[in-house]
Amino acid sequence: MKTRLWGLIVLALVIVTAVVYTVFQGNQPTQVELNGFLGGEKSGLFSNPEFQDYIKDEYGITLNYRIDGSFDMVQGDIEGQDYLFPSSQLALELYQQLNRPSVEDDIVLNTPIVLYSRRLVTDALEQEGVVTVRDGVHYVNMVKLAEMIANETSWADIGIPELYGNVLVDTTDPNASNSGNMFLGLLANSLNNNQVVNTSTVDAILPQIRDIYQAIGFMQTSSSDMFNQFLRQGVGAYPIIAGYENQLLEFSKIQPDVYEQVRDQIVILYPEPTVWSSHVLIGLTDQSEVLIDALLDPQVQDLAWREHGFRTVVSGASNESNYDIPGLASEVTQIMPMPDIETMLLLMEAVK
Repeated sequence: MKTRLWGLIVLALVIVTAVVYTVFQGNQPTQVELNGFLGGEKSGLFSNPEFQDYIKDEYGITLNYRIDGSFDMVQGDIEGQDYLFPSSQLALELYQQLNRPSVEDDIVLNTPIVLYSRRLVTDALEQEGVVTVRDGVHYVNMVKLAEMIANETSWADIGIPELYGNVLVDTTDPNASNSGNMFLGLLANSLNNNQVVNTSTVDAILPQIRDIYQAIGFMQTSSSDMFNQFLRQGVGAYPIIAGYENQLLEFSKIQPDVYEQVRDQIVILYPEPTVWSSHVLIGLTDQSEVLIDALLDPQVQDLAWREHGFRTVVSGASNESNYDIPGLASEVTQIMPMPDIETMLLLMEAVK
């Protein structure tokens, strides 16, 4: 009798365990590996173990990725890829203009285009009336800066003889990288007296644009590489660079000890006006749709701001309390549109 009773108990436990396991398995997302390309400025988020674990547990996603420039990826070979993650809507427009396939797309991250420099340079530009400081935040009058660049003003002319050559902003290649492309559009608008350049007005500024980019010379294709070079090589090699606001914010979190060593010298300069870099996830396969859902998850959006400096709908839109960075703007309000795709293609051709 006892043997039979124990047998029934064991059988019941087996049945309960099987039911629990089945329910548990039924609640688990289907696991999938997705392959794609993304801009280097987002590699910190994609390599973050907290991000990786969360999207695997909650959405069943494991991501494989390769870093590529925004405009290279939307024009390059996409065979075997599930997603592209360029850094602007303009890259998406170019992708669509080429009639390339997609399933879904959505803006999931934002960060403004800023300039980075050091005290030696920003103090001189402030004396020239190009930079103004309000509430501890440095703002750049882009029309004045563009005129200074176009007129081949030397660093010595503004009181910095120790710097070689003329006032320039180093940038990534506009035909490969989004940060460089967006600065090209911003510079073109500035040379047009802060009026958005179009196909009817672009011819008037093309000669100036060509001359400026010939003076810049070699341009890197990765915004993350350029930012790292700016940090390592100092003011002599890179007096001013164009980049993303989130780069310094993320750097302060990932390498806090190194950041503390340069904290008082590096200055964020907010162009007035500037342009938003809207990071668009382009889904190429049905499986990629869940990745958009994962990236828009409030917990992922919060992580993207908290650890990587992307201003998102959930957080970061108008507060800087998460970062102890001098001169970080609480809000970015002076925004202008980029030139349309047809105009940008003319500008991009001019600087090849």
